[in-house]
This record gives sequence, C-alpha cells and structure tokens, in this order.
Amino acid sequence: MNRDDEAAVRTLLARVADDLPAGGVPAQTLLVAGERVVRRQRRLAVAAVAAVAAVVLLGSAAVLGGPGAPGTPGDGGAPTPDRSAVTATPSRPAATPSRSIADLGGPVTTRGEAPTVAPARFDPTRRSFRLGWVPPSAIHQVSRTGVTIQSAEAIVPDPLVPGGPVEPGPMMGIAGSVRVRTGARGVDIFSPQLGSGLTGQVPSPEAPGAPVAPVDGHPAYLYTDREQSLLSWQYAPGGWVSVTVRSLDRPEEVARQVVASLTWQDERVTVPFRPLDVPPRATLIGVELRTWKGRWLDAEAHYLASGATGDEANRRDLSIGVSNGMYEGDGSDLGGSTTRVDGRAGAAVEGPKGLGAYRVAQLPGCRDCVAEVDTESPAALKAVGNRSGALRLAAAIRLVANPTDPTTWRPL
Repeated sequence: MNRDDEAAVRTLLARVADDLPAGGVPAQTLLVAGERVVRRQRRLAVAAVAAVAAVVLLGSAAVLGGPGAPGTPGDGGAPTPDRSAVTATPSRPAATPSRSIADLGGPVTTRGEAPTVAPARFDPTRRSFRLGWVPPSAIHQVSRTGVTIQSAEAIVPDPLVPGGPVEPGPMMGIAGSVRVRTGARGVDIFSPQLGSGLTGQVPSPEAPGAPVAPVDGHPAYLYTDREQSLLSWQYAPGGWVSVTVRSLDRPEEVARQVVASLTWQDERVTVPFRPLDVPPRATLIGVELRTWKGRWLDAEAHYLASGATGDEANRRDLSIGVSNGMYEGDGSDLGGSTTRVDGRAGAAVEGPKGLGAYRVAQLPGCRDCVAEVDTESPAALKAVGNRSGALRLAAAIRLVANPTDPTTWRPL
C-alpha cells in the first residue's frame, strides 16, 4: 500500500463513518481503525490490514451497497523464482518513452554528479536528486525526504468510476506509476517494495532480480513480477537506488529512460507555508510535497516528538502541513463537523494511543486550503497540547505571500 492508497482508504473510511446509521459499529471506532491502518501500514501485516478492512466492510455494507472503489496498484509480495515477468496489456497506459538510450538495454548514465559516498543518514531538509523524464500522463508527482530513504514518484491518475473525471484528492485512482528511491548507507530499500514493509535492514550483497547492463558503471539488476519492474544499482558502496515501474507498457524501457534523465543534486527543501513554532524538541525527520499538473497540492513536515518510546521512536509520530485542493470546497465539509477555530471551520478525529487528525480550513489567502496536524503517539499528542493545542497549532499555520510561486517558498 503506497501513500495514495493510504489517502484513499482514509477518506473512504471517513465517509463511511459519517454516513453510518445509528447502532452497530460506532462510527468513531471505524474511523480510528482506518486512521490506524493507513498511518501504520508500513508495520502491519497483510492479515491485520485485511482484518480491519473486513470490519469496515461489514459495518458499512448497508451504506455502500456493494464493493468499494476500484483497487489501485499495491506493493507486491516478496520475490520468488516462479514470479512471471511483467507483460504489456491493452489496459496499461502507454508511456511512449524516447528510444535515445543505446539499444534500450545498454549501459545507462545518470545526470549530475552521482555521490561517491553513501551518507549514514540523509539530511531531511535537503533533496539529493530530482526526476527528469516521466511518462507524459504522470501528472501527479510526490517527493519525499527522510533520514534513511528519499524518494520521488510520478503517478498516472485514473478515474475512480469508469467514465468519471480524473481529479486530485484523497480518493484519486491510480493507473500506473514510476518511483525512484535512494537509501542511506546500509539501508534496505527493497523490502518495503517487495512485501515485508520493513526498513532499516542491512541489504543483501545483491539486489533482487537478474544482472542487466550497468548504471553509472555500477552493476545493475532487474526484478519483475506481475505488478512491477524494479531496476536497481548501488550509487555508492552500501547505498542503493531503485526505479520501480507499475502498470505501464514497456516497464523496463520506461525505467531506463527515467534513469537516463535522473539528475543528482543537493537542494534545500522549501514549503509553501511559513515557519511556525513546533513543539519543543520535536525533531524534523522528513518533508513530503505533492503536485498536480505542476501545481502544489499538499505539503507536510514530519517530526519525531520528544518522549516517543519503543517502536514510536523508529517512525514519524507528528505531521504538520497544508493541503490545497485535497478536500472538496473550502474544507468545511470535513466529517460534517461543526467545530470552529478562530471562526474558521475545523474538525478533529481522535482515537486511542494518541492517534488524531486535527484540521482547520479557510486559510487566509487560500479559501480552499486546509491546515492539518496529525499525531500518532501519546508523546506527540502531549507535545502539541492535546486536542485544543493541536487545533490551535493548525489554525496558526500561514501560507507564504505567493504560494503558487515556488521561488517564494520558505525552508523549514
């Protein structure tokens, strides 16, 4: 399940909870269960996800009247020798890449200066590479920084209903995608894509798949199954890169074209909202930015709150950001809430163990924008001042003077 799958599940569960009749499974319980699934999917087994999904379907069958939205591509199971290679089908969007790469099977060279040393940790305020060529229909793009993995993804959207509109938002369908991931030294970037959902493991000496022509002079490997093709290589000793192509025609060709236009860089990450006072001793661990046809759609900063314990300390547990068009209208319809913060529409979705999503709409200068603070641990909820503090923090978020112009954005 990738981030777009997570967003779709989250919104579907929210809508189900809003529409449930009285009695049966409490709406709040379903909503919190959904939040837990989508926020912790990296660590949950497939069986646990299926169990939660079953609860939601059973509790909302009368409301939905049938199956949910069409499925989107998900991370497949671990590689096995008998997996068949990806083959083109009429239903796959055509990527039609240029055939400028030598024989489409020869050595490939990236652009810029590739790192010669893999860092022990990435700086989450900096981006180490950017995409060049992507399939023309991949109009939804996502970039993510982090301390162990950095990634960029280009997504071909799909209507949720046959013949319906293709539009951005939490319920956007996915017809295909390309994703590039780089790992810090000693970090396993393959398990999250091939089924285990784990990160931080020491990778095997070789990436999954069979040897193919080198990339930047380094040995490269190609793995394929029914859902994806994965081209990977070591950009420096102990540091791996992978290019994953899902549900597109000629996936190996697409992957090599993406690699040939991949540019290494060292760029400061900026966001369309002004710096704000985050909880004391909260540590920034990543930034995520989404765009739609080149327009920013969502920007989030991810933190680890001081006092997080156990497994909480191995992941983000506090997110602060702004969405621009992710929610219908001005956001006042979120959960049908009557909550008001400084005279603006707000909403709070809360659950056990510190889980919560706190939203305030109608940002000054952008009526369609929604500010959001998400907590995923008791430490994070306490750090923001519980429900009232989280809503106040969301209400305090302000955009830069001209958020449509990325040159005016600010670093965190």
